Amino acid sequence: MGKPIQEQLAPHSAPDVVACARIEGQDFGCQWHFHPELELTLVQAGGTHRWIGDKITPLKNGDLTFVGSNLPHDYRNEKNASGKPFKRVKALNVQFHPQFLGKNWLLRAEMTPVHKLFQRAESGLEVTGSTRDRVATAMAKMIPAHGLRRLIILMQILEDLASSDELVQISSPGFTPEIHISESERMGLVASFIQENISKPIYLADVARHIGVSEVTFSHYFRSRTGKTFPAYLNELRIARVCRLLAETDDTISQIAWSCGFDSMANFLKHFKRLHGSTPKEYRQRVFRP
Repeated sequence: MGKPIQEQLAPHSAPDVVACARIEGQDFGCQWHFHPELELTLVQAGGTHRWIGDKITPLKNGDLTFVGSNLPHDYRNEKNASGKPFKRVKALNVQFHPQFLGKNWLLRAEMTPVHKLFQRAESGLEVTGSTRDRVATAMAKMIPAHGLRRLIILMQILEDLASSDELVQISSPGFTPEIHISESERMGLVASFIQENISKPIYLADVARHIGVSEVTFSHYFRSRTGKTFPAYLNELRIARVCRLLAETDDTISQIAWSCGFDSMANFLKHFKRLHGSTPKEYRQRVFRP
């Protein structure tokens, strides 16, 4: 992770101004990146966590987000102790440029609600409740549709979102990441190092040494580009893995904590409760289980 990479999106279907795709496989096929296109992502199955802006959140089936222009984001399906993904990913993705109907279309009076929606999406929005259900259904209809029909469905989705009170802001107020195009290789090394060693203690000094910089330089570099300290990011990432294991395995809580790199149960429980407001046992009973 680290500094996001600018992604040049190739349309999933060139003739359409709205790009739609099914994502199926071992991962989401992306990295910590940003792009001018707005994006709807519906996670139907799989995935361990998403990182949008400065927030890392465990994924659950049905997770639906609306990400605005140039907001760094990433969806991950980390590997378990055996080196295999927890569960195959299945998701729907919709992308469109904010000016897909022309340069000034959002300035028209009747488009004010949509304009405000796009502004809110700059912090990332989680879509919940009945709005989530309606938008998920509409997204499924967009995949086989093309041309005008796909455009009509998108406008219906935007109208629904713009009038909904079931949208939850994701990033912290005032989050303004540094976004640059270069240095993706260095941050790719950071991501790979973390993934390969996530089940063991990872120290800032180890990562700094791995990419060839001092601890002070790496610490400043990471925080200035992500809005997080490296230890805070690492703890949130590990807790996200814990949540997936709580949902999909019968392993004990202590087994899960150790396998996710926590070397102290007291430390693990403190971080878990801070992030989720409950104990792991309460979370397991409440969130993913039928």
